[in-house]
Amino acid sequence: MVDLGLALLVVFLVIDFAISIWNAYMSGFSLTLIAKTPGEKPPLLARAAAYAGLGLAFAGMSYVMMIVLGFAALQLGFLDGASFSLILAFDFLVFGAMIIGFGLVVTAQSVAVAYRQRSFGTVAISIWNVFAEVMDIAVYAEGFRSAYGTLKGGGSRDEANLVAVALMAIAVAFFITYAAYRHGVKRANALVSGASTRTPFDRPLPSGVSG
Repeated sequence: MVDLGLALLVVFLVIDFAISIWNAYMSGFSLTLIAKTPGEKPPLLARAAAYAGLGLAFAGMSYVMMIVLGFAALQLGFLDGASFSLILAFDFLVFGAMIIGFGLVVTAQSVAVAYRQRSFGTVAISIWNVFAEVMDIAVYAEGFRSAYGTLKGGGSRDEANLVAVALMAIAVAFFITYAAYRHGVKRANALVSGASTRTPFDRPLPSGVSG
């Protein structure tokens, strides 16, 4: 019988992976429109949210890859249990904090877009972002002491392997994020080249999604 906790973790990782892909794509799309749309400049918050969405995408993808590659390394005997705990603690403290920080900017932008457009989609995204951000902060606050204690305790006989797994996870996260970002750039370039009129920024750029 499948362990419920493990099943929920897998679902969480899949959702976070998908959200990270979307945020990277939308960041490339939005930043390209900002750069190539003549005339008035978009609001500062829209620019900040586009960059924050890219940071959120990378942080979220790194968070997922650390867990996935760390678990694979544990199963293959490349890491021991103590080393796996260390990589999870580092992942939680560093990338968890990044997710919260970048998520705040993305959430603020989504609320601003929802207020201006007041459509079902924008309101739904803003509600989700606020909910996700509150949950992320609550989980981080609850787990901070335990994760910090694990990391502070330190020490691992698999230190070299631990560093190798962490760097590999970050590298994989970077390349996946970059590929999704470039796809967004290409999509925006195609849209701009085929448009007969400029895209006005009185219709806010699409929002990112907090994970």
